[in-house]
Amino acid sequence: MPADTPTLRAPELLAPAGDDECLRAAVANGADAVYFGLEDFNARRRAANFTLARLPEVMGYLHDRNVRGYVAFNTLIFSEELERAAGFVAGIVEAGADAVIVQDLGLLQLIRSIAPTLPVHASTQMTQTHAEGIELLGAMGVQRVILARELSIDEIAAIARSTRVELEVFVHGAICISYSGQCLASESLWGRSANRGVCAQACRLPYRLVVDGEVREAGGRPYLLSAKDLAAWDLIPRLLAAGVSGFKIEGRLKGPHYVAAATGAYRQAIDAAKAGREFSLGPEQKTVLTQSFSRGFTHGFLDGDRHQDLVDGRFPKSRGVDVGRVIGKTRQGVLVELRRGDDGGERSPLKPGDGVLFDAGEAEPDEQGGRVYAVEKADQQHSAGGHPATCVELRFGQGDVNVAAVAVGSVVWKTDDPAIRRELEKTYGRVDAVRRVPVRVRASVSSQRHLLIELEDDRGHVARVESQEPLAEARRHPLTGTLVEEQFSRLGDTPFELASVQVVDKGAAVASLPFMVPKSVLNQLRREAVRLLLEQRAAASRHGVADRNALMAIRYQMGHRACGKTADHWMTNPNLRILVRDLGQLDAVLKWHAEAGIGRLSAVYADLLDGAEDAKAVERCRAAGVPVGLATPRICKPGEEALMRVLADLGPDMILVRNLAALHLLREHVPQIPLVADHSLNAANEITAATLMELGVVGVTASYDLNVAQLAPLAAMLPGTVLEVVVYQHVPMFHMAHCLAAELSKTDDCRRCSRPCRRHRLHLRDRLGVDHPLLVDRAGRSTVYNRRAQSGAGLLPQLRSLSVGRWRVELLDESPSDARRLVETYAGWTE
Repeated sequence: MPADTPTLRAPELLAPAGDDECLRAAVANGADAVYFGLEDFNARRRAANFTLARLPEVMGYLHDRNVRGYVAFNTLIFSEELERAAGFVAGIVEAGADAVIVQDLGLLQLIRSIAPTLPVHASTQMTQTHAEGIELLGAMGVQRVILARELSIDEIAAIARSTRVELEVFVHGAICISYSGQCLASESLWGRSANRGVCAQACRLPYRLVVDGEVREAGGRPYLLSAKDLAAWDLIPRLLAAGVSGFKIEGRLKGPHYVAAATGAYRQAIDAAKAGREFSLGPEQKTVLTQSFSRGFTHGFLDGDRHQDLVDGRFPKSRGVDVGRVIGKTRQGVLVELRRGDDGGERSPLKPGDGVLFDAGEAEPDEQGGRVYAVEKADQQHSAGGHPATCVELRFGQGDVNVAAVAVGSVVWKTDDPAIRRELEKTYGRVDAVRRVPVRVRASVSSQRHLLIELEDDRGHVARVESQEPLAEARRHPLTGTLVEEQFSRLGDTPFELASVQVVDKGAAVASLPFMVPKSVLNQLRREAVRLLLEQRAAASRHGVADRNALMAIRYQMGHRACGKTADHWMTNPNLRILVRDLGQLDAVLKWHAEAGIGRLSAVYADLLDGAEDAKAVERCRAAGVPVGLATPRICKPGEEALMRVLADLGPDMILVRNLAALHLLREHVPQIPLVADHSLNAANEITAATLMELGVVGVTASYDLNVAQLAPLAAMLPGTVLEVVVYQHVPMFHMAHCLAAELSKTDDCRRCSRPCRRHRLHLRDRLGVDHPLLVDRAGRSTVYNRRAQSGAGLLPQLRSLSVGRWRVELLDESPSDARRLVETYAGWTE
């Protein structure tokens, strides 16, 4: 949906804070805003976080230093948690937060009802990749959208040209291999949901690619899903030009040294880009940034698809700086040839006290490493290129390192550098205001001969103060601009800096006024004016609570909303639906339906590879008299709109929509075709379900994050014709833009790819030996499914007690005979 070119606000640097020390590090090193979570409802529950009770203190600290504070409220909210969440919203508003970051559509609606003026930012957990979805969120009151990390700069620019909603991107830190908000791996394997803030990082475990039953050797790189860390300091000018407003550093689980190093580097990069100056990180700065935390750096997807650059695969955690390789051993230690940096010097000199790790290239549990006790110069060797190299002998404390277990040829990583840590700590030892606001002073004298001072900030707030006693006429030292400037420039640890002084008489600027003003009076007026200006700024940033009982009102009104919307009779009767992923499964299901009798199967969803297969599925279901729905991809990016139109043009009885952009496009293009929201839209509470109904769907699939007990209150709040529950499935663990099959075709360009993913059976084998199926969708994105099916067969009594009108069985790679057996089993439930 095209829009006028947006008026961009000044670029904003956002830094993470998991605790007080990180908060200070972010502020001291130049963050414009800090984002953090509270004790509940945030996607980094493992961080120390802050408490709702302390939030007023935290916001006061930030505002006193001219820094904004954004509260991460970015998890799915279950129905039974809505009341507690509403209390959190009110507390966040009253504490003076500048914005909240949300994932849950229901929470978004609740916030808009409780505090309509509080800015809401859509989390990257909302998986926004297209302007259509973003415009939909903008119409619902979202001020800013944090884009998915899988977009290129060109795609970001295309989105920015088509929306007036502010855009924010991650520029530094960890990359999730799955689309954020679409990862169910941790939930599926261990019951720890990433959508609930307790991700167990299944992507950082070792896997092996299996092609047609044969293991494809990865050359000592077992961590196939462990992405490098994003680092885009050199792309800031292009991102600014693309229309990005917010530049975000990931890392609420990381420490203050990382926050200080990353914030300082990106502060410099953004300031240089704003001023039109060239910028590059010097070798020393790169070393500091790498040492603070790094799994290796990458531009991620910002340059487009670069699958073979995204993952290193040798290790899943931060290693620090690669400083050399082991060339031998002595009786007392290890001989290391130090690597040279780009400038020809040592990449990062080793010193006593540094931490090192010896990496032999294997994922060994007993890797050797420890603190360096002594560094001795060794005989000079020559590197492979024939250039002189510095060699040192590293010695360790007794028992610290098993030197005999260190392999010659091992990479030497410097994992810690106390000297760097101390330098970074100095940056946030005492935190004064860093991002100061210019203020203007206007001095005049009233008709009663009282000195009048006006202090005005960049937002137009004006503090007016007046001297208590009349002024005496000056005999030798009149009031001059220089005198006012001298006293009012002493703004100390306030968030202000003096921009200009004007002395005024009868509305006109003058050089001086013929009155004597003691410096003590000017100082007292300065302090009072600063206090009043701070109060005005704080009051202006505060948002009021409009309706504390909004949740009760929303629930009451739900009975009068679109939740009663229905389509044909097969939308209203309790029924069974089957999702098939190949035509063989479809034929088996339709044959069973013909033999079992009319009414046993209410609809089939076809989630197939291309339009030709979709057309065949529609034709066969029509012939069998079975309503058919086609499924959109989970993601829609700029340029992929035609995929939605192809589905619609085939005239299915319904479409299973999996993202907001597809929902918006299809609602506008084919309003006559019923839409059913799939699980990927994360309906975990009744307000989210009702919101999706208002957006145009006639049915809602329950979030996969819900168990039976959590489904019950959601089902109780919705008509049975609305909710659809999947009772058999292979959970989609990872949904990725990263293509593991790219290694087979040796290209990152899908247009030139020979599509080995279509010709071969692909699996990921985990550390327990389980082969998880890997499928690639029509848009070229990969999904790894859990090999072990999740079934509700053992929960039949509980499921029957729910007010649910539609149950779904999702097939994956089952044979036609297995597909028929499953359908027969679950069809019995509806009898």
